[in-house]
Amino acid sequence: MCTVTIVPVGNGFRLGCNRDERRDRTAALPPAVHGLARRTAIFPVDPAGPGTWVGVNDASIAAALLNRNPDSTAPLQKNRRLSRGLIIPYLLECDSLADAIGRASAMDPNDFDRFRLAMVQRGTVATLTSDGAELAVEVTDLARPMMLTSSSLGDALVERPRRRLFDRIFDGEESSWAQAQNHFHRHQWQARPGISVRMERAVAKTVSQTFVCVTGNAIELRYRALESEAFDVVRRSLRCRPSCR
Repeated sequence: MCTVTIVPVGNGFRLGCNRDERRDRTAALPPAVHGLARRTAIFPVDPAGPGTWVGVNDASIAAALLNRNPDSTAPLQKNRRLSRGLIIPYLLECDSLADAIGRASAMDPNDFDRFRLAMVQRGTVATLTSDGAELAVEVTDLARPMMLTSSSLGDALVERPRRRLFDRIFDGEESSWAQAQNHFHRHQWQARPGISVRMERAVAKTVSQTFVCVTGNAIELRYRALESEAFDVVRRSLRCRPSCR
């Protein structure tokens, strides 16, 4: 369960991610720099996964993964061989978005439960959607802010109200989009916290917020664990390696 936004910023982009999880799930490990087979990447780690739900590599590819929940009564998919948390580290080994799409397209969707994955590099976004049997890929230009969202209550239940809020908050000039993104990811309806962007229910809540900013050769990931009383922000940075310019 997550809400993800991607916003064009100057000569790059900013990806925001709210992670929603059960209150009894083991807390994630804060983001660190990880050496992959061919690239270096920053991402937090979910020890229960294992793997991650958001990250960025030194080729300026950022990725965020959401569960797919057709509705709250849809049967859970069991006996999948692999955790969805392994997908992002696997794709962040790539040098380009095209390579990552090719690698993702070669995966067997039957290995994973349903998911949606957003990947962005420079001004291009790829959205990969899996129903557990087939994988669909859509590639678009990042001309305006975009949003993806999900909920264990059923994605359709939260899509409309969050989409209306998103459109209202981002109804302004491009110079205000980064501030609008911050406001959107903090938003909670007092009367409807269970379907809010910053979600809170009896058994689950938004547990962390991550922002990945890529501008020119500078790559930064900021992470805040909301269950921490200190509300400390963890910052990790990379430099874009020459092969991605």
